Order: sequence, then C-alpha cells, then structure tokens
Amino acid sequence: MLVRADVVPAPAPAEGVSIVTLPGVPRAGLPALRMAMVDGEAGQSSPLALMATWDRDLARRVGQAQARAIRAGGRAIAAVGGIGPLPAGRAYDGEDPLLAGRMMGEVASGLISGHVLPLFGGRGRPGADDMSEDRMLALSIALGQARGAGMLCQVATVGLRPCGGLDGMERTLRDGWRYGGMIALLADHATPDDLPARRHALLSALAAGVDVEGEPGPADTALFGATLRQAVMKGGFVPPVRLDHMAAHVMQSMDEAGVTEHPPPFGALRAPTPYRDPLAEEMMAEGAVLLRNENAVLPLAGTPAEPILVLGAGTARAAAQVVVDALGRTGQAARLAADAPENGPLPPDIAQAGHIVILSAGPEDDRLIGAVADNGGHVVVVLLSDDPDRRMPWLDLVDGLVQAWSWRDGGGDVLADLLVGQRDFSGRLPVTFTGGMAPPQEHLAGYKAFDRAHVAPLFPFGYGLSVRARFTYGELKATRDGSRLLVAFSVTNRGAAPGRDVPQIYLDQSEGSGEAPKRLVGWRPVQLAPGQTTHLTLAVDARMLGRWNPATLEWMVPAGDYGVSLGGHSANLVRQVMIHLPDLHAPGALPDGEGG
Repeated sequence: MLVRADVVPAPAPAEGVSIVTLPGVPRAGLPALRMAMVDGEAGQSSPLALMATWDRDLARRVGQAQARAIRAGGRAIAAVGGIGPLPAGRAYDGEDPLLAGRMMGEVASGLISGHVLPLFGGRGRPGADDMSEDRMLALSIALGQARGAGMLCQVATVGLRPCGGLDGMERTLRDGWRYGGMIALLADHATPDDLPARRHALLSALAAGVDVEGEPGPADTALFGATLRQAVMKGGFVPPVRLDHMAAHVMQSMDEAGVTEHPPPFGALRAPTPYRDPLAEEMMAEGAVLLRNENAVLPLAGTPAEPILVLGAGTARAAAQVVVDALGRTGQAARLAADAPENGPLPPDIAQAGHIVILSAGPEDDRLIGAVADNGGHVVVVLLSDDPDRRMPWLDLVDGLVQAWSWRDGGGDVLADLLVGQRDFSGRLPVTFTGGMAPPQEHLAGYKAFDRAHVAPLFPFGYGLSVRARFTYGELKATRDGSRLLVAFSVTNRGAAPGRDVPQIYLDQSEGSGEAPKRLVGWRPVQLAPGQTTHLTLAVDARMLGRWNPATLEWMVPAGDYGVSLGGHSANLVRQVMIHLPDLHAPGALPDGEGG
C-alpha cells in the first residue's frame, strides 16, 4: 500500500498523468495524499522567473503561498521544478547548482512549512546519462534545506534507467548524504504485460532507489503491485528487507513534511481553479531583467501628443492591452498599436511612433520586431518567454531589451512601473543567454561552457542592468574558517536613485581539477540608497569549494591556491584575491538546513 501510487491519466487530447494518489494506510494513521500534475496547478510557476530574483526569502514565501492553495484543493504533494534527478534542460533547471539548489530548496521549505510534501523533479530526459556533478550538488543543497522533501522521476514508460543518474547512487544518497526520504517514479503508460520486460523494469526501478511507483491501470497490475509482491515472496529475487526500507523512506518524508500529523482535507477533489499567485507582482518586480538600455530609452514617458505605443505580437496581444492600461495608471499616455500584417508596409501608427514597446513571446515575432526597429523609432522589446537560447537578429536595432519571463497574471502594473521608472530593475539572469550559439560542451553548465571555450555569450549568467543606480565594490578579503571560507567586501551605490544589487562571488578552480575555470559560490542581494555603502560577509562551505568523493563519502577540497572573485555578473569580476587552502574534508551528511 505504501509503495504504489494510484494515477489517473490526463483527459484526451492531453498526455501524461493528471492525478496521483498515495493511498496511505488509514488504520496505521498514515493519510492518503494527492497531487495534481496539470498545467496551471499552483506550484508550477516558472523556475527561471523565480531564480532571476536571487531572493531566497521570496522563494520561501512563494512556497508558503503555494502550500495554502494546494491544500485548499484537497492536495498535499507538489512537484518542485528547476531541480531534480532527471535533466530537463536549462530553460527549466537553470544552469548553476548553487542558485537552483538554494532557490528551489527554499520553495520546498516553504511548502513543508505549510504541510505539503514537495518532490524535486518531474518530467525530464531518462536514459543512460550519469548524474552530473552540478545536478548532484544542486540536489544536495536543496535536500539539505528542505528536510523531508522527496524526489520525482516522471517518464513515459518504466524502462532502462528510468531515473537516469540515480541508478548506482544509492550508497551516496543513503550512506553518504544520510538521505532518508522517498524517491517516486510515475509513468504515463502501463508497463508492458510481458514477464521478462516487467522483471527488467522492476530491477531498473529498484537500482535507481525508487520507493514509490505509479502508472495507469488497476493497482494490482502496476509494476509495484503484483510484480513487486511476487518478487518479495519467499524465494523471490527482492529481499523483504528492501521493501521495509522503501516503506520507511515514504513514511519519513510524510512525517518530516508534517502531513502525517496535519493530513489534508480529503473530500471530493475539486477541479483546479484559476490560481492568481499573490506574489506574482513581487516576482516581476525583482525578477525582470534589464538587458539593454541604449540612448537612455528607459524610463519611458508618453504624452497625449506622442503616447507610448504598445504592440503585442502574436500571442502577446492580450498582454499588450494589460500593459497599455497599466501605463495609463502610471500617468503616462499610452495606446495599443493596430495589428501589423505578416508582410507589407507597417500601419501608419507604428511607422510614425517615437517610442514603441513590443511584447514578444517567441522567435516568430522576429521579422516584425526587425521591421519596426528598422523604421527609426525608439523600440523597447519585452520578452515574455523562458528561452535562453533565443536568437535576436534585431538586437543591434533596438534601444531597450527586457526579459520579463513567462507572462503571469498580476504583472502588468509592475512592468509598467519598471518601464516608466517608478521602480528600478533589479533582476539578474539565472541562465546564460546564448543567442543560439553555445559551445559544444553540453555536459557543462552554460556559463562554465562559455568560460572554458573563451567565448563571450550574448548576455552572461548573473547579468542585469539598473536604470539609475550604479554599484561599485570595495576591497575583497577571504579567510579560512575551518572547512569553509569567509568572504568580506563592501558595496556602494554611486547612482542617483535607490537600487537593489546582487553582488556575486565566484571561485577559480585549481589547475588540473577537470572543472570549468570558475563556479558561483555565493551571493547576497542588497538594497542601497544613493551614496550608501554596506559591508557584507558571506560564508562558503566545503561543498562549494570542492568535489564529492564517492569512495570516502565526503566533500574534498584539494590543497592548492584558489582565486576568489567578486563582481556584478560572471563576466565582470572586478575584485579578486588569492587564498591557499590545505586539503579539506567535510562530511557528506545533509545539513539540518542551509545557512548563509
């Protein structure tokens, strides 16, 4: 009962799983738990939009808000994207283990505080890939912050290595990290009704450490139904103690997430209702990234004689009307542009406009953006999608470029405030924007691949501009405190307006380590008034300084000279110090929450 999940397929024409239920054991005080896996479910907001805020407190509050909405719908389990055992690509996972691990770990921690069990992961690319060091580090960081969180692999059909690199990691997870939580496997389609194939699928799932499995169809015919039952019976090929361990992992996640003592309402499951994220405006305010501001095009100003023209290309048409209304509420004159034809001359209102804001949801708008920008007006493009590899053939023709991530209800007023200068931009890119030209080293995270190839990206990881604030950094100091580093520096706002900066600390890897030249090891958002200076100290633990040693089950930092760098983004490190470190060793056990 504890190690199988009941699943309801999504209604046609959609594919996949709609509702997942862990039946529980009511007579033993273990409640049934449900999770909805449908688009629009609370908890499915864009991971990149949240990561772009670099705000851990906001991420935790997002998790708490999602927990309230999830439990109100009779559910108590939620998938947490942006991190997981299966790679889902940079557009979903981000590209840095520290940023993804801390931010999504805070979301999961917020869910747990609201008595919702988070599962890191979801749909990814299963297969024979090894667990990359970056993905392993991200999981370690996130699981250390969210005690009780589980992991989730969602696949089409259970087959070879269904959880990818988790296969063979059981010693690292259970003995090294002392991770006692559950690993769930959900399949969109039933396991083939062929005895050798089912036995092979069962062994593959167990090799990946799977504790709970679910697939469409009757519970008894599921892989973890009759097939598992026969495998653990007398003379079977799975020892009964293995089933005991699997059940214990499920119970530990339920206990640590608080769902055993605080079971969710389990009445009739209500259909998902439109969910308006109460923190959507705050996420937009902190996560929108200003990438270009040539000719000081921002802040915008519109007058009745020359209003700001807003053009919503394609699917962004509805968002354009929202932004026009919001601009009006800021006191600026604005109006919606007429539809532009696919081909042919631009309408007169577009051709004659002095300031044009173009909302774009995808590359299908490139021809229109190029035509408008080539017409001579001041053009600001607002990107409303999570595509770090988008080509921008029109980039040199436009004056302004804003990355606003996937459009979210409630963001119109904040976007308008940013465009007219009533708020300043403070978001920083959580992924490298490649312009479609990435180095051929897919096993490395984005900025590390560019670093190693000595190629400049279109916009680097951690990048983001301010309109009126200007930040400088004071002397950088690094000292060793046991197995961690203490990094101290100052930040000053020398601009004409208050602003929020995100100073970032990077570690230069030692020669011959096999690593990319540098990695992010810390950051700290800070809000400063004009002329204000603040002094900051960041602690960097051994996990970020070294590598995992699977033989000794610990984090190891080889002795050597390391560079510690400080800057506004990964390609602009303006302060650096060198520090010699001896051989350092840190235990692999997950900490009781992440500090710093």
